[in-house]
Amino acid sequence: MGLHLTGMALLRSALTIAAGGSAALGGSYLISKLKDRQEMESRLDRIEQMVQQLTETDKKPAPKKAPPKRAPRPKAKPAAKPESK
Repeated sequence: MGLHLTGMALLRSALTIAAGGSAALGGSYLISKLKDRQEMESRLDRIEQMVQQLTETDKKPAPKKAPPKRAPRPKAKPAAKPESK
């Protein structure tokens, strides 16, 4: 009768197993949230770097371009004089 468990001992072992399982699940949940937070921070850092590079390139003056050359306008032909008779 050494293997006989009373109701309280059975309940205690069940609670111990449940507590261990919930601790494992809770720990894995917290670790996954920390990993997600780290990934989010690294993404934000990359985006901040891109924005910073874009603003730096906007601050640099662009090389001035020469104004476009225009073709000369054709000279107007003199108006034809009406012939007088």
